[in-house]
Order: sequence, then structure tokens, then C-alpha cells
Amino acid sequence: MKKATFSGTRSILCKIILCLTVLMIAAGTAPAEGASPESASGIEISFTFRRGTTIASNQLAVWVEDANGAVVKTLLVTDFTARRRGYRNRTMSLPVWVAAADPESMTDEEIDTVSGATPGQGELVYVWDYTNQPGEHVPDGVYTIHVEGTFYWESDVLYTAVIDTTNPGKEIPVEMERTAPDTHENENMITEVKIRAIPH
Repeated sequence: MKKATFSGTRSILCKIILCLTVLMIAAGTAPAEGASPESASGIEISFTFRRGTTIASNQLAVWVEDANGAVVKTLLVTDFTARRRGYRNRTMSLPVWVAAADPESMTDEEIDTVSGATPGQGELVYVWDYTNQPGEHVPDGVYTIHVEGTFYWESDVLYTAVIDTTNPGKEIPVEMERTAPDTHENENMITEVKIRAIPH
């Protein structure tokens, strides 16, 4: 009798453990290797912005490109370069964004949608929610996040991060490239760039 009672108790305990495991997985508490589309609601781009103290500075663009290099969505481009069409007279202003987005082919309404005033100093945060400019969800695949800053005339900095939306990972590696690397005017305009998947 004792043996039968122990066997029955063990069976009940196994069922309870199994139920708890299922509940933990459903609640998202089970460990995972990295963020996936089911566990990530978007991509967060954050960095520290320090306004330059000279002319020909403080130009900023944040955007997303697909695997073919086509612009999927511009999250921000500063007003001077975009809405005021400053790229026409100052061709060194955000040259990478201008070449990719081709603002000359954009209507004033389209430009207004993506342009904004030069931000204030401090930490800036932008979020890509896996949508294109019209707000439609993009297909799963490989995309590149760009953060570009023109900090003194032709001196430009470009941060890039490649992500796979099917498994973006928690902290995404960021690469930096500079033009005119010997120029120190306003060179710390954009620093501490971090790109990560946002969990649900």
C-alpha cells in the first residue's frame, strides 16, 4: 500500500511540474538564446548627442535600409538638410543619407514626414518597429541601421549595424566610419551608439 501511495504521489508531482513548465514557456520566462520576432517588438537606437558650437554642424540622420540598399524608413533627418533642401547648396551635409534616400525625388510632404529640428543635447532614442515609411510591416530578413552625423563641414561620421529580424540578438554590434579623421571640431557630436532588440 505504501508503495502504491508513493507511486501515485510521484505521478501527481510530475504532472504539476509539467504544467508549471508549460506555463513558464507560455509566459515567456523560459530561457532563450536571443530575441526573435515573437520576443522583440522592434529595434532601439540610442546615442549621446552633443550640439556642435560651429557653423556647418549638427546635421543628423537615422534610417533603415534593406538588403539591397534601398531605404525602408527614415526615422529622422535634420530640418536644414531635408525640409529646407540644404543638401543642394551644402553637398557635404549628410552625404550618405542623401545618396541613399534621394530627397530630390521626394515630395515636400514626404520630406516633412521624416524631417525634424536639430535635437537638444543628451541621450536620444529612436525605435524602428519593423515597418516601412507608409507604416506597413516589412518582410523578415536582413536590414541595416544607419546613424549619420555631419559635425563640421565635410567631416562626417557613420554608424552602421546589420540585423536579421528573424533573430536580431539582444545587443547588436555597431561599426563606425569617419571622413576627415584628423578633424577634431565637434568630433564628439554623436557617441555611445547602442542598438538592441526591444523585448515584448
